[in-house]
Amino acid sequence: MEPLAHLVCYIKRRVDAYRQEGSPKTAAGVRTVPLSALVVKMLKEWRLKSDFSDVDDLVFANRQGKYICHDNLVKRQFKPITIRTGVLGINWHSLRHFAISTWIDAGLEPKAVQTFAGHFSLQVTMDRYGHLFPSDDHQQAMDKIAEGLFQ
Repeated sequence: MEPLAHLVCYIKRRVDAYRQEGSPKTAAGVRTVPLSALVVKMLKEWRLKSDFSDVDDLVFANRQGKYICHDNLVKRQFKPITIRTGVLGINWHSLRHFAISTWIDAGLEPKAVQTFAGHFSLQVTMDRYGHLFPSDDHQQAMDKIAEGLFQ
């Protein structure tokens, strides 16, 4: 088993669609996101197969070892995968929403979701995803409605 320190992704920089590197949009964008042991294993295997496997190399690089062009990634990789799998009507940013809703479904606390998502405040997280957090109140309300309907 890997030491815990190796099972995280440190997000310190970002690259935009124009291949311009810089800091994340907000201070909250600088963060640490835990990764599963399986994801770490898969990333290591990918890296070993890559022509660019030095510590400072990009994990996902173009043929020259530089940033992959956003448009090329979407057109050559992402869209064909969505077509092949029949998962249509989603865009690249949908993966972010999927990750966040999956964290909520897995039972992460709202503050952890805020941190991992890089939201500036808990209010941002709750405004967008609050309805997805399970609540005893929701269950009690549904039970009360059902009792009224089926008695």
